[in-house]
Amino acid sequence: MAVGAITPNNSYESNSWMAQNAAINQKLDEMARKAGQAASGHIVASKATDKADKELKEACQGFEAMFLDIMYRQMKKTVPESNFFGKSNAMDIFEDMRDSEMMKNVAVGGGLGLGDMLYRQLAPSVLAQTLADAETENK
Repeated sequence: MAVGAITPNNSYESNSWMAQNAAINQKLDEMARKAGQAASGHIVASKATDKADKELKEACQGFEAMFLDIMYRQMKKTVPESNFFGKSNAMDIFEDMRDSEMMKNVAVGGGLGLGDMLYRQLAPSVLAQTLADAETENK
């Protein structure tokens, strides 16, 4: 039972409340399990099988980082700035570099899944091109 939770007084309400609470806890556990599986299953973060695969994964991850960086900068523009302590060009440059690096780390950690979607979309054509290139080299 959660801290500070209020339980109903009669037995029917109490049993009903406990059943609902158990169902909610079960759904939360299931969602946490799925989130853990999703976090460990990022394709872009997995080990590459060959050079072309590695380059594609790096490109997909880089695109996601660039997308997140642009999105973050646009979102940041909507927040009013306070000039209470003053603002310098050096501070602006530092914040831009920090924000870019932060978004790269988000992309490496899985990001929004955009890199994974791009990889799934592009991998078949890259694999086909790699096989075609290998076939022409063998002739």
